[in-house]
Amino acid sequence: MGTSSLFRALDSGVSPLPVQTDAAWERSVQCAIALTRHYYPNGDASKHMTLIGSLAKDTAIRPLADVDLVYALPVGTQQRVEAMSGNGQSVLLQEVRRVLLGRFPRTEIRGDGPVVVVEFSSGVSVEVVPAVAVTDRSVFRARCLVPVTRGGGSWELADYGAQWDAVKRLDARRDGQYSRLIRYMKAWRRTKAAVLKSVVLELMALDFFRTWDSEGKKATHVYDDWLVRDFLGYMVDHQDRTYRLPGVIKELSTGYGWRIDAKESFDDATRACLFGDESPSYVINWRKVLGGGFGS
Repeated sequence: MGTSSLFRALDSGVSPLPVQTDAAWERSVQCAIALTRHYYPNGDASKHMTLIGSLAKDTAIRPLADVDLVYALPVGTQQRVEAMSGNGQSVLLQEVRRVLLGRFPRTEIRGDGPVVVVEFSSGVSVEVVPAVAVTDRSVFRARCLVPVTRGGGSWELADYGAQWDAVKRLDARRDGQYSRLIRYMKAWRRTKAAVLKSVVLELMALDFFRTWDSEGKKATHVYDDWLVRDFLGYMVDHQDRTYRLPGVIKELSTGYGWRIDAKESFDDATRACLFGDESPSYVINWRKVLGGGFGS
């Protein structure tokens, strides 16, 4: 098997199955329906829900652990919360939690501001972000205020739509190469048990593609080994950076728990590329980076 076949097989092997994505979508819809019955009696749940996160960006890998959902609360919710004594944002999260408990009484549901996590006993969980002042409501977009419970409670601007747009525009220009890279890197993160947030990984990849020499390397898996190797090298060289989230004035640090893993994997990936895809050492070294499923 050549590079293209090996990486194509890996991508297929780590990508969620349709039955998994269908189940995740169904559970998110059920959560939205429960909230709609409470906040918009006889309303259409699809008008108030926005799917975000890896499932919307096509960057998820299996097993699909959770699906992220923004739910737009009624006009006036922000004013109602601000009129409460004490931490109104915390009260709001508990209110949303109680509504979801009414629909899923035997399910563990907890507030973890700004998210209410519906932890189903099997399969994918749903992380609901209750939001106010939502604009540009559609399946994949949302600019909104989300409740932050720390420090006595506050609102934080989030622009999930801008994040989605940045990812999807780049992915379209690169024939799906961006989302492929994120899936590979999530497989790497799992293989190495590296501590690195998905959103930081995505922001790093957005910056990486601004300078990566990619002429003629987009539509094929032939250069995916160079892609992963070079991105690991980029990670090693950008260990102390912060990255700005699209659409908002907020920066995220890369954190510290992944750096040794990235350097070891960059060295293994470099060795693999030196051997070439016909050598057994090519597969052996890539398995150190991307897991035992590579080449199997």
